[in-house]
Amino acid sequence: MKRELLEAVAERRLNLHYQPKFRLDSGELQGVEALLRWRSESGAWIAPAVFTPILERSGAIHEVCHWVFERAATDSAYWLQCGHDVRRIAINISPVQLRGRDGPLSILDLCTDWPAGKVQLDVELTESALIANNREVVDLFKRLSERNVIVALDDFGCGYSSLSLLADLPVDHLKIDRTFTSLLLCNRRVEKVVQAIVGLAHELGMKIVAEGIETIDQLNRVRALGIEIGQGFLFSRALDRESLLDFLALATPALQRSRGAHGSSISRV
Repeated sequence: MKRELLEAVAERRLNLHYQPKFRLDSGELQGVEALLRWRSESGAWIAPAVFTPILERSGAIHEVCHWVFERAATDSAYWLQCGHDVRRIAINISPVQLRGRDGPLSILDLCTDWPAGKVQLDVELTESALIANNREVVDLFKRLSERNVIVALDDFGCGYSSLSLLADLPVDHLKIDRTFTSLLLCNRRVEKVVQAIVGLAHELGMKIVAEGIETIDQLNRVRALGIEIGQGFLFSRALDRESLLDFLALATPALQRSRGAHGSSISRV
């Protein structure tokens, strides 16, 4: 698998799929999250949880990251040319890319080189990356913020959350992991934890993104908790470039004319 994967990296045969994110109050498309995908020679899609560690251990993750930034910029220009304003593209950064003195600087360079235009860049890092690379990541976050790059802390609450670090960081978004979303309707304690996270984030001037929204009941609950942005299978799976273009062509009028639960204009397309 390692040999086949590294060959795919060298020949640029990896794929980017994009999962839409929506504002939960208006149904407006907030942007998309770029997700790395790989189809093996057998034709099977390999889970990122399987192949990403191979990329990290081999060091190929750095080359892949450069490719992801390039491909996302190309795709965003394509959508704009086709008349669709995606607005924001979120790119995930591996903790491995932050190791060493030059790691954060390389990420900063990639973000600085992002082409200026209507589509803006979001950078997502897990809180485990934050804990493991305290000083360097804090500096990186601050410098990205100065360049108007939206910084999101992914999977918040799933690791050893450091509130002292959170208070010192210019984080724009906190992403609630899908594990919390799936338990909101059946576990009162989980709901209280999410409620506390939302309150803390709002006090610090941050917005909340809920991942893994799959049902109308979950949508109603996260909206009731004051969560502003959502993504999940209820709205759309991750789509390749052309499929996202088709989705945008169908979703825009559908979102405008339909009314969902509690007056939301979000509908599943």
